[in-house]
Amino acid sequence: MSKKKKGGAPLWIVTFADLMSLLLTFFILLLSFSNMEVQEFKKVAGAMRSAFGLQTQDRLAGLIELDGFTESKAVKHVVQIPLPEQDITDMVIPDVEDEPDAPIAEPGPPAPTAEELARDKLLTDLTEIMADEMKSGALELFQDGNSIVVRFPAEHSFASGQNGLLPQILPVLTKVLDQLETSGGQIIISGHTDNIPITTDQYRSNWDLSASRATSVAHYILDYTGIPAERITVQGFADSRPLTNNDTVENRAKNRRIELIIDNFTKTVPTMP
Repeated sequence: MSKKKKGGAPLWIVTFADLMSLLLTFFILLLSFSNMEVQEFKKVAGAMRSAFGLQTQDRLAGLIELDGFTESKAVKHVVQIPLPEQDITDMVIPDVEDEPDAPIAEPGPPAPTAEELARDKLLTDLTEIMADEMKSGALELFQDGNSIVVRFPAEHSFASGQNGLLPQILPVLTKVLDQLETSGGQIIISGHTDNIPITTDQYRSNWDLSASRATSVAHYILDYTGIPAERITVQGFADSRPLTNNDTVENRAKNRRIELIIDNFTKTVPTMP
């Protein structure tokens, strides 16, 4: 009678089981020593679910996802903040190509300043009031840059070699001063002579004569008008600024003159007591 073989697993399976146990223990040790990066793990897990068709999570409103994995929940109740109304027409930029023939507006001239307005008004008033005197040659009136110049020829104003005002010039000078009294601006009185030298006991040179004549006009203004002294400046130029050559009697007569130069029109007129 033959002997029966005993049942059970083959002998090699024991060795295999020991090997698997050792491998499992090894991987557990590796896992215990490692630092898991949660975000990287989530990315890898999401990618694996997409690759193997395991993506069953719906992309619902109110969820924020990154690579298929829910990062956080959005706010359930959203309150709309009203924005200020804005006129859309202000934001429309015209298309130049649509209207090629449209003219381009050019900037106009700048508005006149207060000084220019005051200067122009004074020049207009003097031109109207002194029209007869200008025709007779008793004075000349013109604009020089930002200044107004009133020129009195010496033969109508002073005797030869003297600084006293002639009687016939006083009414003309008074009419001019009446306008200057109510207007703003500084008044510069300039005296000029020809090139013929003068040497007397009273005047050492034409410098003294020109300054003395300008000073006589300043005294007349202060004595017979309400124009304050701070608006007045006196200058004597002798023959240093001629209008023309001093080669004839007529030309020398043109160079002998008194000029009132009015500028700085923004200076206010002081109130009269």
